[in-house]
Amino acid sequence: MDSGNHSTDQPLRVQLQLKHEEEDDGVDGDTLRRRISSHPLYGLLLETHLNCLKVGGIGELDRGYLAMDLMEHRENEIRCLNTLNQSELDRFMESYCYALSKLKEAMEESQLKSMAFINSMNSQLRELTATGAAAKKPTAASSSAATSDAK
Repeated sequence: MDSGNHSTDQPLRVQLQLKHEEEDDGVDGDTLRRRISSHPLYGLLLETHLNCLKVGGIGELDRGYLAMDLMEHRENEIRCLNTLNQSELDRFMESYCYALSKLKEAMEESQLKSMAFINSMNSQLRELTATGAAAKKPTAASSSAATSDAK
């Protein structure tokens, strides 16, 4: 992944929010990205996003990249003492974190149902193959009768 191109790495909703704020405030994209990345809830947003990726089975490379972004945010949080009035951004970040946590729950529930279905099907297939193998297995009496019929 290209770490220099953050616009494609951000969720679509964040990109749309950035564009909307740029139009409203006349602020450039870099300033908005800095405001979002220095927001107190940004770390939670990244952690929640990472948890969704874990549930979804996203590859180690992608998770590692997001974890590095989370560490970078924590460093920025220490350096950044900017306390702009960000009530709209606060609401957005809270809503987005909530939506991601609900998404994770829904993904986990769906995954658990799928695993239960797969396990049930696996058990049924084992029972069928065990029953079928027992029915096809020749007994000693039937094999001797088949040999005498052939003579």
